Amino acid sequence: MDIKFKFWLEKDGEVLVGNGKVGLLRRIEELGSIQKAAEKHGMSYRHAWGMIQKIEKRTGFKFVETQVGGKDGGSAKLTSPGKEFLRNYASFRKGLDETIEKKFQKAFKK
Repeated sequence: MDIKFKFWLEKDGEVLVGNGKVGLLRRIEELGSIQKAAEKHGMSYRHAWGMIQKIEKRTGFKFVETQVGGKDGGSAKLTSPGKEFLRNYASFRKGLDETIEKKFQKAFKK
């Protein structure tokens, strides 16, 4: 038996981020492109851009800086506050995973 769980962060009853949105943001930073990150996550650019806009509106700060076109196309990267948010999320998530696994082991793997 294994434990599986999901969680997300909300503000005023609206979803800010969960693992999917965080994964998209990490992929944007890794690939330097919203389009490429969206493709990796099996979604359209429009859907990804809409997610980013919702996150930014709900948090009150920019997560992603974009640069339009040129001969090699545009680019995207996370802002400093966006990077800090993802570091905090990762730190929180790591501790949460460990705590849940310990409680599960204690309760079910006696």
